[in-house]
Amino acid sequence: MNFIEAKKYTENTGSAGIIPGTEVIKELLGRLGNPEKDLKVIHVAGTNGKGSICSYLEYALSECGLKVGRYASPSVFDFLERIRINLRNIKEEEYAEAVTKVRNAAKEMETAPTGFEAETAAALWFFEDKRADVIIVECGMGGKDDATNVFDSPLATVFASVSMDHMRFLGDTPEEIAVNKAGIMKKNTPAIISKMPHVTCNGTDYDPARILEDQAVQKGAICIRTEENIIPDGFINPLHGSYQNDNLNTALWTLKTLEKELVKLFPGEHITTDILLSGVAKTRHPGRYERISESPVIIRDGAHNPGAARALRDALYSDKSLPKDMKIHLIMGVFKDKDFREILRIMLPGSVSLTAFDLPDAIRGLPKEELAGAAEEIKEEISNSGSGTETGIIIRSAGSLKEALKEADSSHTEDVYVVFGSLSLMQLFNDF
Repeated sequence: MNFIEAKKYTENTGSAGIIPGTEVIKELLGRLGNPEKDLKVIHVAGTNGKGSICSYLEYALSECGLKVGRYASPSVFDFLERIRINLRNIKEEEYAEAVTKVRNAAKEMETAPTGFEAETAAALWFFEDKRADVIIVECGMGGKDDATNVFDSPLATVFASVSMDHMRFLGDTPEEIAVNKAGIMKKNTPAIISKMPHVTCNGTDYDPARILEDQAVQKGAICIRTEENIIPDGFINPLHGSYQNDNLNTALWTLKTLEKELVKLFPGEHITTDILLSGVAKTRHPGRYERISESPVIIRDGAHNPGAARALRDALYSDKSLPKDMKIHLIMGVFKDKDFREILRIMLPGSVSLTAFDLPDAIRGLPKEELAGAAEEIKEEISNSGSGTETGIIIRSAGSLKEALKEADSSHTEDVYVVFGSLSLMQLFNDF
């Protein structure tokens, strides 16, 4: 297969969409010679912050001279970014070769792999073929039944903040979701748990971190809570947004936990705290509280669930670099299976306008008219709540992101435009 054929195969293989469970992926990997058994893996799960934690780890370990692989899906800017090695995306010919291996291995399987299973197997075969020293694997969704949950003895399992998302597959409460994500924990393996906020669901307060801690005890994992801040004084977080400090702290705890083990595994490399920090300082992770324009201020953020929306809101109101009397203009596109009403409840108060627009994926995307209508309803709900919150918010819709940002051309110095609602909208900025 060439690259176009390989891409088409992973996008269309299987016919049932998402199928939770690891039986098919394990059979497929067995037919490929079980490449996952030779890999040194840091496995990362969570609802929000996985990508940032993975980026910190990727840059830190690469700085030490290690050959570092990273697997994360879906892509945000470039299709090939989901499989990376040595801080570069897999090449088209490499992707085609790996997927061809998978297709050939899957030919005689009774149950065809899904696209995600096929691509996960291709990534693991690629990393083993390239003799990667360490790979960082981000769960696609959940944990226990995720196609990435195929490692018997990872170096560590890491848990970013847990909140409500993908309820159709993971559970109806924060507890069910946290238990599902804890499914990647392994006996005698570090389970590093981020500091994370409590989550309220149907009037009940949940502490996801404590739930994960209880799961670690039950599974015999080595539980490591990251409540203590170990970010060195004066260290400047290379990723912006106040919420990134917890992600950075989790990454540093992971590196601290693994440093001695890595020195034993790779005695010829320079692995020290200072070198790891030097790598962390170079981290890039576009699309998360990223200021892409100064005049006017335009911030893009992939927030697409209530937990991420709260983090984005807190980052905005704690950002001392923004105008003191800022007027926040929200520009939002979202998938219809997301809790967009709760996201609106979080983001609308304090803003002066919201512009809804259509995402390119017409099947999954929420129509702009429906999003604008929901915003009007939430605006009225807020007004009737007696909270005293200003509700003179202008609600409108636009045919595209480019149209939604037109008003920014004549903006005032205190205007701040926030584009959010889906990581998929990041690709739209390529047209600017």
